[in-house]
Amino acid sequence: MSHVSLTRTIAAGLDTYQANTGPLSLELIPALGGKISSLRDARNGREWLWRHPRLPYRRVAATASYTAEADTGGWDECFPTVAPCLYPAAPWQGAALPDHGELWAQAATFDVAERDNRLSLTTGWQGVALPYSFTRTLHLAAGSHRLRVDYSVANQSDSPLHFICCVHPLLALEPGMVLELPPEVRFNVWSTIPADLLTGTQGLDFAALPLTNPGLQTAITNLHPAGVALKLWSDLLPPEAGWATLRASDGALTMRWDVAALPQVAFWLNLAAWAGDGGAPYWNLGLEPCVGAQDSLADAVSMHQLHATLPPHGVNSWWFEVELSSV
Repeated sequence: MSHVSLTRTIAAGLDTYQANTGPLSLELIPALGGKISSLRDARNGREWLWRHPRLPYRRVAATASYTAEADTGGWDECFPTVAPCLYPAAPWQGAALPDHGELWAQAATFDVAERDNRLSLTTGWQGVALPYSFTRTLHLAAGSHRLRVDYSVANQSDSPLHFICCVHPLLALEPGMVLELPPEVRFNVWSTIPADLLTGTQGLDFAALPLTNPGLQTAITNLHPAGVALKLWSDLLPPEAGWATLRASDGALTMRWDVAALPQVAFWLNLAAWAGDGGAPYWNLGLEPCVGAQDSLADAVSMHQLHATLPPHGVNSWWFEVELSSV
């Protein structure tokens, strides 16, 4: 009979917890904002999460640049913004929100529950510039190759609270992988490298991007060496479009979610075009079910009118699932 296990180790001087279901294992570091540092398929040995080749694991101040100092890889959570900005509405108008949000720089609280060969790992955060609490619970079951994640955010104030957010796993890429997205999804541009990579900026079909060099289309959709990067975020998704898959030669990682609660998807695709620390560029993919126009909460509210709002003392929740398949 298979079992689910949890072990505690020390990595880079930080408590690290490894959960193992048999087919799937993951590692979580509460002190680094609840970072999931590993998501591995034990059946084929594939590590699905990307790890920065140069940046060490360490606590970094929230005022630091996430991309330059804390973009170590793995899976973080971005809330209540992605890009740094000033909160756009009263009563907290002008409050500074840091790069990639307020969660990654905190030491998250950590609780474990185990029952009937199922394991639940809960991390919690408290708002700094804004009055909210945020929780994430990972659910694992013995013998399962699926990870279920439940999220909840609560407004602790007497005023409405605006936010955008995204699940932020950085996935490891290699030549020949294929990124699959629902064909009906249409995307908008946040940024590209080079800046003139695309001839359009709104309502784009990923499978037929209007590239200035059309020969790059195969390189981008099939993840071949290209020396380009792009961050796109979607329009509101139709009900059946809550999925995305990264496919490799020996298996696949598939995400699923309820678009009624997570109504969009974004992705950051970096094919050896960029490195936040100024070193040699690398390959990675941020595949991100999300809420709101990316990447700035201020832009989402004032320019796009596409964001979520928690009513006074209100609570919002959503779920997200990852399935690992092997061949």
